[in-house]
Amino acid sequence: MAVKVRLHPFLNDGKEGIFEVDGSTVGECLKKLVELNPAFRERFFEKDGKLRNYMEVLVNTKTTFPLELSHPVKDGDTLDVIVFLAGG
Repeated sequence: MAVKVRLHPFLNDGKEGIFEVDGSTVGECLKKLVELNPAFRERFFEKDGKLRNYMEVLVNTKTTFPLELSHPVKDGDTLDVIVFLAGG
């Protein structure tokens, strides 16, 4: 099942990242990205395995909250992993 994942540049060393992975949930797709690049583990997940609180994952432009990691995905879906940024 091919799912396209687009990463915010903050999560991918300053470059927008587009990856294709297999998975049936958002969590499975993000874990596949960690297999491709182990540095993503610290960027995506807290030590307890939860999604970091400054991130949001959209599936086909719709929020996955509150399910987030258990939200189902299907072949052809697009995940956008975005970061909440603040500053002044």
